[in-house]
Amino acid sequence: MTGHMLSSLPPGSTRLRDNDEVRALSTAGRLLAARAAACLVLAATALTACSKSEVAAGGETGGVAAGGAGGQGMTGNGGIISLSTGTSSLGLPSSTADAGVTSLVVGCDGGDGCTCPPFNLAVIGKPGKWGANPNGDPDTALQEWLNSSSAGTARVDNFTNRQTLTSGFLATYNVIILASLSEDSNMGPFWTFSDAEAAAFRDWIENGGGAIAMIGYSGSPDETAPVNQLIGFSGVTYNNDGVWGGCIDWQICNCAHSNTLSDWNRGDPVIANLSTGVTLIGYQNGRSITSPADGHVAATVDSKNALVGKLVGKGRVLAYGDEWITYTSQWTGAGNPSANDPSCQGYLPQDKYQMAQFWYNMIRWAQPSATCFTIVNTSKPITIW
Repeated sequence: MTGHMLSSLPPGSTRLRDNDEVRALSTAGRLLAARAAACLVLAATALTACSKSEVAAGGETGGVAAGGAGGQGMTGNGGIISLSTGTSSLGLPSSTADAGVTSLVVGCDGGDGCTCPPFNLAVIGKPGKWGANPNGDPDTALQEWLNSSSAGTARVDNFTNRQTLTSGFLATYNVIILASLSEDSNMGPFWTFSDAEAAAFRDWIENGGGAIAMIGYSGSPDETAPVNQLIGFSGVTYNNDGVWGGCIDWQICNCAHSNTLSDWNRGDPVIANLSTGVTLIGYQNGRSITSPADGHVAATVDSKNALVGKLVGKGRVLAYGDEWITYTSQWTGAGNPSANDPSCQGYLPQDKYQMAQFWYNMIRWAQPSATCFTIVNTSKPITIW
């Protein structure tokens, strides 16, 4: 949104507000109302961070935290999290929000006014290039969802460039999601980590970190190597095979442009919560996962392991056998070529898949100490456990 200059007026004269200003004032009122509503929600969940809330604004980016140095998507300070408001810019000055983000900023740094600080999450690696609309199906849904719905209880950094995994870097985060560890998620080359980095990552997990890994970004089996370098010590590893996935209902699969994962292990108490509130999610051409004897298989596709969890010291490793859950078309339907097909109404991903619930379950399981982590979604509530 571009700003406009206010013309000077003769003394005693008045100026009618133009349409932009009327919209801005209306939006400001809605933001204040949203802030008050957020305070009530947080109070109900014993979070008092709203006492330190403020409104920040910039240009329109659809709620996605825009780039930072070294591939970092969102910068934060003192546990500050941007919550997308879904509105246009008010042109208000802000020193806390990234440029180009319209946001409600909720601060909770563990000081006065905070019952507990938000936990920090990093996504490391390149985004995928496939999805329902190849090369046009963004993977921003997860970040948008956390930023807009976690009520300040989670903070996300996105690193698409290679980071050196030192103990200092890792200590910043409670949960790390491993995307495609590569220069190009489809073609490679794929990253290699030093022994010191692998040891630091292991130490971070054993001392309470939660790692969530994904695979299936590329047809090359080489994509498994860097992920296995980091999590293989646990006995949980990716195989070099291909797992296409099954389909529980062809109308769903045709309209969602994905096969389905529907076989959940709900009987193992260690990983039962991973399937809480979840019946179907999209799965398309991933890889199977080897589970050690003390691992826990939470889901299978074509009788092969699709989701495996392992308790490691004070931390946890969770490996998922695909990347389709990252694409926006599988969350909201945006970009789905069949979105306007009359025969697909009621059979689209947003109708049949419980993607937000599944991601909440994975993050919450990977970091059980994140007792404050919550999702506020009145249009499609999820189960908080």
